[in-house]
Amino acid sequence: MNSGSFLKGVLAVTIVVSFTGDSRSLKADTLAYEKHAIPFMKSFCFKCHGDDKQKGDLNLQTLKVEMKSPEIADWWDAVYAQVQFDEMPPTKKDQAQPSAGEKRAFLDWLDAEMGKVGKGFGLDEKLLLPEYGNYVDHKTLFDGSVKDHPYTPARLWRQRPAIYAAIWDKAYGKAPYYSVKIGGTGGSVIKRGPHKGKKMATRYFNASKYANPFFEFVHHASGFSDYASIVADQASLEALLINAEKMSEILTKGLKVSITTSVKNKDSKTGNNEAMFVGGVTKRTVDYRGRIPVIFKEIVENDGEVSRKDFDNALNVAFALFFQRKPTKEENEHYWKGVFQKNVPLDNETALQAVLMFIALSPEFVYRLEIGMGKKEPDGRRFLSSQELVHAIHHAFDNQPAFGIDEIETVDVYTRDSDPEIKRTMSTGSPAWSRRNTWLEQQMKAGQLKTRKDVEAAVRYYLGGTIGRLRINHNSRASSVKNPRILQFFREYFGYHKAPDVFKDIDRFEKLDGFMQFHGHSANRIKYDTDALVLHVLHEDKNVLYELLTSTKVYPSYVNSSKKPDAKEVERAGGKEKFSKKHDLQSYNLDPYTAKVLIGKNGGANYYEAPKAQRCGILTHPSWLVAHSGNFDNDPVRRGKWVREKLLAGVVMDVPIGVDAQVPDDEHKTLRERFSVVEKEECWRCHKKMNPLGMVFESYNHVGRWRAQEKGKPTNTNGAITHTGEKAIEGDVKNAREMIEKIAKSDLARQSFIRHVFRFWMGRNEMLSDSKTLIEMDKAYLESGGSFKETLVTLLTSDSFLYRM
Repeated sequence: MNSGSFLKGVLAVTIVVSFTGDSRSLKADTLAYEKHAIPFMKSFCFKCHGDDKQKGDLNLQTLKVEMKSPEIADWWDAVYAQVQFDEMPPTKKDQAQPSAGEKRAFLDWLDAEMGKVGKGFGLDEKLLLPEYGNYVDHKTLFDGSVKDHPYTPARLWRQRPAIYAAIWDKAYGKAPYYSVKIGGTGGSVIKRGPHKGKKMATRYFNASKYANPFFEFVHHASGFSDYASIVADQASLEALLINAEKMSEILTKGLKVSITTSVKNKDSKTGNNEAMFVGGVTKRTVDYRGRIPVIFKEIVENDGEVSRKDFDNALNVAFALFFQRKPTKEENEHYWKGVFQKNVPLDNETALQAVLMFIALSPEFVYRLEIGMGKKEPDGRRFLSSQELVHAIHHAFDNQPAFGIDEIETVDVYTRDSDPEIKRTMSTGSPAWSRRNTWLEQQMKAGQLKTRKDVEAAVRYYLGGTIGRLRINHNSRASSVKNPRILQFFREYFGYHKAPDVFKDIDRFEKLDGFMQFHGHSANRIKYDTDALVLHVLHEDKNVLYELLTSTKVYPSYVNSSKKPDAKEVERAGGKEKFSKKHDLQSYNLDPYTAKVLIGKNGGANYYEAPKAQRCGILTHPSWLVAHSGNFDNDPVRRGKWVREKLLAGVVMDVPIGVDAQVPDDEHKTLRERFSVVEKEECWRCHKKMNPLGMVFESYNHVGRWRAQEKGKPTNTNGAITHTGEKAIEGDVKNAREMIEKIAKSDLARQSFIRHVFRFWMGRNEMLSDSKTLIEMDKAYLESGGSFKETLVTLLTSDSFLYRM
C-alpha cells in the first residue's frame, strides 16, 4: 500500500474521530475559561468582536468554546495565531495591551482546548524552536521580576557537521587512488623486479568520499545552524551506518587503496599522460595502508577463541578512540555478551567490527551529552561534570574535537617489500586518527575544571593571548581565525555570509552602470570584507554592536592598499576608466585612484573610509544587502523582517497559506511604487512591521552599490520605526543612517543582540528563568564599555550555561 495514501487515510480517520467521538473529551474547562479567557476577551476583544460589533464576522461572545466542529476549531485557531503574533489586540494609542502573564494564561487555556481536537501545539514546545525565539516577553526578561535560578534542561545535543567532519574526514573519510605509470619519461628509476631500470611516475590522490550525516540546519527566523533541538533523523542514521561500516574496516584492516598500474609497450608514444600509455598493459588492484591498533590486529588474526582479557583491552582502545574514556563495567559486559559474542559465529573480525560500528552509532558519539553529572544543588539543578565542561567550553570557541587521543600502540598494515617509491607512499608513520590532547583536556586531568572560577579562567584563556588573523580570503578560511565560533556567530546573526548563495545575473552586469564591479568572485569577496570589519571591531572590543552597526570603515580583502593600480591590469580592463568602474572598491562607491588609505592602529590592517552619507555599518555593506536581496531586485520585506526580529526583538507572521506574495513587474516604476500593492489592509497588517524598516535601503541597488536615482527618479528612502514598545526610538526616518543610528543607541537593540548571543552559544531559546543571566550579560556589556568578550565571559560562567536539570 502506498505510504502516502496510508498516512492520508490515518489523518482522515483521526480528524473524523476528533470531531465525532465521545463528547466528554471535548468538554471545555469551564473554570479556566471563566478565570483566564473571559477577563482577557472582555478587556481586549469584545469591543470589536462581540455582540455590538463583529469585525471579520467574528463574535467571541457567541463563539462556542466546545470545539465540536472543524469550523469552530478553525475560528479559535485563528484567534490563537492573532494573539500569539501580537496582531490582536491592535497596537493603537487608545487600545490597552495585555501583560505578558495575561497573554500567556489565555494562550495556555486556548492551546489546551485546541489540543482536545488535535489542533493544539504546546506553547512550551513551540518556544524551544528557533523560529519562536522572540516570543518570550522581552520586557519580562530584563525587568528583574523573575527570581528563578537559571538552568538548561538536560539534553542530548546533536553533533555539529563541522565537528563530525573534523573527526571523520582525515581518519575515515578518504577514498585514495594511486596511479603508477611505468616506462614513461619522468619519475624515479625502478630498483628491482621485472621493470628494473625503467622510469616510474606515481601520483597519490587522497580525496574525501563520505556523507556527513549532520546537515546544516538554518531556520530563516533564526539564522543559527546549531540548535540542541535539532535531531539526527533517519537520513542521518543511514549515513552514520554507512560511515561506521567503512570505519570498522579501516580500524581492523586498513584503508583500502585503489591502485592502477600502467606499463608502456614498445609501440606506446613518449610521455606520461594517459594517451601516451594506449596499447600498453593496465592493471587494477586493491591494497591497504595505514596503521591499526595492535590489539585489533591480534583479534582479527586469531582463528581461535578470543580471551576476555584481549577483548577488554580492545574495548578500552575503542572507547579511547571515540569517547576518550574507559568503559564502565556494565558497558564492558554489554559489548562482550550483547555484541561481540553474538557475532563471533561469523568470525572474530566481523565481531570486532560490529563492536566498533555499535560504538560509532551510539548516542554518546552521535550526540553531545549534557546531563549535568556534577554536584547536585538542593533545588535539583546539577553542575556540569569536568568532561561535560570540556565539550561545552571548547565547542563554544571551536569546531575541532574537544579531546585528543592518548597514544595507542599501532602497527603498519602495509608490509610488502615493494619498490622504495611505492613503499614510501603506502607506508604510514602515524595513524590518521591521532590527535593531540587539547589545553582544556589537560586542565581537566589536572583537576582544574571543577568550579565556576575554573570555568572563568578557561574562558579567559581562550579569549586572551595573541590577536590572531584579522583578514581572511579563499586561501585562509573562516576556520583559520582565532576562536572561529565567534566569527561564525556574527556571520549567522547578520547573515551576510549568505551573499554567495543569492543568484545574480552577472552576464548582464558587464555593461550596466552601477553593476560593472560585480563579477563572479564579488559575492565571496564582499563577504570577506565584512568578515574583516567584524574581526577588527572585535579586536578593539569597544561598543561592539554600535560600531558594527554604524562604522564607515572598509577593509577590502582583495585590494592591496599599499600599491598603485598595476599598468597591466589597467590595460587588460580596457583602460583607466573601465578599470576604475570594474574595481572591487566600486562596491563601496570608492574610486581606486582617489580613495584615501588610512593606516590601521593597534595591529589592525589599513582601511578605507566610505562616505558617511552612503554607508552606515554592516546593514549597508554590499554583503548584507546582497544576502538580503532577490535575484534581480532589492527585497525590503526580507531586510525589514531582519531588522524587526534581530534588532527590535519583534515577531512577524509567516506568509498566510494561499497568499500570492508577488510584486508586479513594471519597468517604469520604482520598487517602492510597485510595493504599493501591499498597502491594502489585509496585507499591511504584517507588512507595516517590515516595509517601513526595509525601504530605507532603497538608496542601494541589488548588488549593494549606493545610488542617487532609480528609474530616473530620486531614490525615496523614507521609512519609520514603529511597534517597538520603546517610544524613544519610534518615528519617521529619512534614510538608512538615521534609522540605524537611532536603533543602534537603543536599549532594545542591545538587549535583542544579547538574546541572540545567548541563543547561539546555548543552542536554545531563552526561557523566563534565564532572566538573571540576560540581565547580567547586559550589565557586563554596559559596564565594560561594550566589550563582547566580557559579555561572553558572563554567559559562559552563568547558571544557564553551567547547570542542567
